[in-house]
Amino acid sequence: MTAGLVLAFTQGAVVFVFGYAGYTKLHNGEGFGNFVRTVRMLTKRDGRSVTALAAAFAATEAVAAVLTALPATAFAGFALATALLTLFIGVVLRAVRGRVFAECGCFGGHSAAMSYPLILRNVLLLGFAVPGLLLSAARVPGVSAPAGIAAAAGLGTAFALVRYYDTVVRLVLLRLFPEVRASRPEAS
Repeated sequence: MTAGLVLAFTQGAVVFVFGYAGYTKLHNGEGFGNFVRTVRMLTKRDGRSVTALAAAFAATEAVAAVLTALPATAFAGFALATALLTLFIGVVLRAVRGRVFAECGCFGGHSAAMSYPLILRNVLLLGFAVPGLLLSAARVPGVSAPAGIAAAAGLGTAFALVRYYDTVVRLVLLRLFPEVRASRPEAS
């Protein structure tokens, strides 16, 4: 029973993260435009191929959410989510090490600069996907009231992580490095 609830929790979290990421990129031109700019900065290319690549990634995120949501395909969804997060970690690491200044465009208009904290966020998100992958390999997610509650808790946890992570990172960094706050123009 406990493994089933953990699986439902991770399922709710992964469905939210990838559903929200796909939705914020695909539902309006501004969110998608932000993501296209990110892909353009990272690939150092221009033109239709960049737009097609950005659209393919956004659609793949949406597919990961749908696959994860359905009990019969949850394993495939978790596998796709794990692969995407691993790829994203590699892309951000390459950008940070190559000193490419770009925003992630991860959630359409809600974006953060490519940085080590962004890598950590993706590692934390892997903390949902990998256990879900391992658990769904051994069992099909169940549908029950307790599983629904666990999935809702996973969704809420993922929402809090996505919504407040950048704010927490900023507060921690300003606390650790107060000289940064003093050098910011709005601090004067």
